[in-house]
Amino acid sequence: MKYVVFVILIFTMVFEGIAQTHDGTRYAKAKVYLQDHKVISAKDFTISGMEASFFDSNSGKQKSMMVDEIDFIKIPKGNHVLVGASFGAATGALSSLLIDLDTDALGRPQEKDAGFYLAMTGGGAVLGALVGLLVPKWKPIYLNKKSVGFYLPLQFDVSSEMGVATIKISMKI
Repeated sequence: MKYVVFVILIFTMVFEGIAQTHDGTRYAKAKVYLQDHKVISAKDFTISGMEASFFDSNSGKQKSMMVDEIDFIKIPKGNHVLVGASFGAATGALSSLLIDLDTDALGRPQEKDAGFYLAMTGGGAVLGALVGLLVPKWKPIYLNKKSVGFYLPLQFDVSSEMGVATIKISMKI
């Protein structure tokens, strides 16, 4: 029961992102997420004071806007090679185990040697690393304080009658 209360408290906690201005820092590529849920692919991105200026890749125009209009900003930082390789290796290893469970026409198990398992695991890792190489990692550099957080308007009523504890959770929709 205490775990349920703990999980509910974690889900209802509000976190606050601290806005970082990175004044004068120039980024070659960035994704700008606006408050109206639009995403802008930006090049040559800079923040100076309370204004962000960038070249919009979609429209082909130089733009500038106030930082208050932006939800958050992300820049590319590396890729997912290690994650892809680990998922690929796990998939290759599981596939080799499933193939080893197969029987021949007479119902005898077809046993494979260790090289087969290593080849399947290594091949899966290589394929996963290639996929992970194509997927970039994005690092958030700016979070707007007003729009970052999670809030649920929950109301908890706890009562105990005759040894029975009840929790009533009501939520306004």
